[in-house]
Amino acid sequence: MNHIRRATIKDVTQISYLGKKTFDQSYGNFFNDRATLVKYLDRSFSINKITNSVQNPENLYWIVNDTKTPMPIGYAKLKLKSSSEFIENQNVCKLQRIYLLQGYEARGIGSKLHECIVETAIDNGYDYMWLSTLKEKEQATNFYKNKGYVIAGEHDFTIGDETFEFWAMKTKLRSE
Repeated sequence: MNHIRRATIKDVTQISYLGKKTFDQSYGNFFNDRATLVKYLDRSFSINKITNSVQNPENLYWIVNDTKTPMPIGYAKLKLKSSSEFIENQNVCKLQRIYLLQGYEARGIGSKLHECIVETAIDNGYDYMWLSTLKEKEQATNFYKNKGYVIAGEHDFTIGDETFEFWAMKTKLRSE
């Protein structure tokens, strides 16, 4: 059994931990230089950076707890007011993260998190939601296609000296 709830400032340490751990588990093997990855994780998921992000009213976070363990097993982040060059409509938000610890995938948890995010985006009046997913992660791309997303374009993302190719995907949340 899993419990999903909106995260608060009290969850910053857990989000920081989950961010580092799940990003490493999801993308670590795509890095040629482990030091580049570690530097990115330390910078992107520092307590200070996560604290600032959680306090920003345009960022909404969720935490997933497995009722059998005391620690959270995943988290998600929705960024409100996040236009995309791939969507003409300006009433757009971005699904920035849905991450679960290894071993918790393919249990329907990601789908439940996604439902919470979509419901929140619709409740906040957004027309579209978009996201980026690494082209090489076909499982993630297929997950989002099954949720109604379509590929809207592509872009690169550089971390240190390494560049990665991403799909930009979008879904229409409601009629314009």
